[in-house]
Amino acid sequence: MKVFRQLLILISLACLTTGCEMIKDDPDETYCGLFVTFKYDYNLQRADMFSDHVGSVTLYVFDGDGRFVRSYEENDVPGMGMLLADGSYAYAMHITDLADGDYHLVALAGQKPYAEQLAAHGAKYKRSELQQGDAAATLQVRLDRQADGKVSNAAPLDTLWHGMTGQEPVSVRRSGYNVANISLTRDTKMLTIGLHNLDESDRREISADEFEFFILDNNGTLGYNNSLLDDEDLVYTPFHTWDTESKDADGTVLDRTAHASLTFNRLVWHERPDDNALLIIRNRETQQEVAAINLTDFLAQGRNAYDTQAYSRQEYLDRSYDYYLDFFIKNGTWQYADVRISVLSWALRIQNVNLH
Repeated sequence: MKVFRQLLILISLACLTTGCEMIKDDPDETYCGLFVTFKYDYNLQRADMFSDHVGSVTLYVFDGDGRFVRSYEENDVPGMGMLLADGSYAYAMHITDLADGDYHLVALAGQKPYAEQLAAHGAKYKRSELQQGDAAATLQVRLDRQADGKVSNAAPLDTLWHGMTGQEPVSVRRSGYNVANISLTRDTKMLTIGLHNLDESDRREISADEFEFFILDNNGTLGYNNSLLDDEDLVYTPFHTWDTESKDADGTVLDRTAHASLTFNRLVWHERPDDNALLIIRNRETQQEVAAINLTDFLAQGRNAYDTQAYSRQEYLDRSYDYYLDFFIKNGTWQYADVRISVLSWALRIQNVNLH
């Protein structure tokens, strides 16, 4: 692991030298080999949040024919933050033991080292165990699920990021150096739901315990290129539910809101509505469906808040990761819903056109 000063300056100096042995910031350290930098700016903020969000990176190296060579993992060290940018310093993974050749790189990142992710509570993202010579397509990430397809809600999912180099391979020459840049996409999403009762007599009676919340989608397995692979339908349920109240000056409850938070894997937008993720909210006692919506399409409408960027549905869904939906219900069924982007104080109201 190397932390080095001003990579761009280093590259400029390298252009003036004839051998990598002269490219040194420290007399005992040489800058030969491959430097891999990472950024996480594929988000709605359009800012690099790698140092704030990512705590572990695993790099998978494939040769020019797409065959697995080896992997490297680097993690934050408690109290040191080795993956963090600090002032004029930048982080890069420094690789010196690859033979001369052309390579393709795939990165998987998380908040914690992979071994810690596997030891944590709740569902885990499990990666393929590759052997040298395996094809790139062998690398898959499969989300834990129970026999009935339910994803454990014992804890929020550990965040998964994916990134890879482009079509052109990365050249490695041990007599010199090269720099590869990988941009990460966040696959793990969070949805926070609010339920508001419009019935005057019931506005103070609603509670999250009265409802079932779940997302149905067949998005549990990702390929080496981050595409969704064929999978069974998964069921995501809340890892946390709670109620909030608004009161008058005397402390009398005026109304109550029921909330639920769920984490789930990457959303992919499909032309055919039945292929998209489905959100269902159901009354536990009566089994009446309060809402059954095309979740992917609902959330993708948040792109309207970013008209100047002209995001496609899929780009918006990949850049965004924190969603808010407020449902306003009457007679047990939602009348309208607000799709909210809290950082912009923006909301889009969607009417339930299926009401008669």
